[in-house]
Amino acid sequence: MIVSVSLVNELTVAGDRAGPVAGDELRVLAQILAFDAPSLAALDGDDVPGFVALARRLREIFDDLHGNDVDAAAERLNALLARSPAQPHLAKEEGRWRLHHHPVHAELVAMYTAICAEALARIVSAGDADRLGTCQAPDCGRVFVDVSKNGSRRFCTTTCQSRVKVTAFRRRRGPANTPPSE
Repeated sequence: MIVSVSLVNELTVAGDRAGPVAGDELRVLAQILAFDAPSLAALDGDDVPGFVALARRLREIFDDLHGNDVDAAAERLNALLARSPAQPHLAKEEGRWRLHHHPVHAELVAMYTAICAEALARIVSAGDADRLGTCQAPDCGRVFVDVSKNGSRRFCTTTCQSRVKVTAFRRRRGPANTPPSE
């Protein structure tokens, strides 16, 4: 799930926030995949267009959910799942068995397409699509997974939340009570 959010936030343009500078996508992808040494070792420049396309498709899913169109999001997820080589299997990692959702020798982009589509589909199928959010701060548009107890998160970070609250506070105070700018 975190990979899906990172791909969308780091490889797509969200609001006025620009994505990576052209040619910098490989470095950004290396940061995203750094948690998994085999994926990081397999990553090369030929994977960049596939990951950017995947990030854009994932963005469309989050946009559908932001517009409360779970049906459209589910259709997009079904299309991703149909294109991905999803073949669940158990793999032993660090002495523990883990369930993977891709063939053992899948190419990197295909593997992460299966991983991301399955993770989002699992949340939607559990009836928790409203936990996949888009920041409500103007000019942000970053996405997040709401893991709060009451499911009321509206912002990607406390920075965005604070910025919106300060703006609202200043608006309520009015221009007469605003301190002069320097």
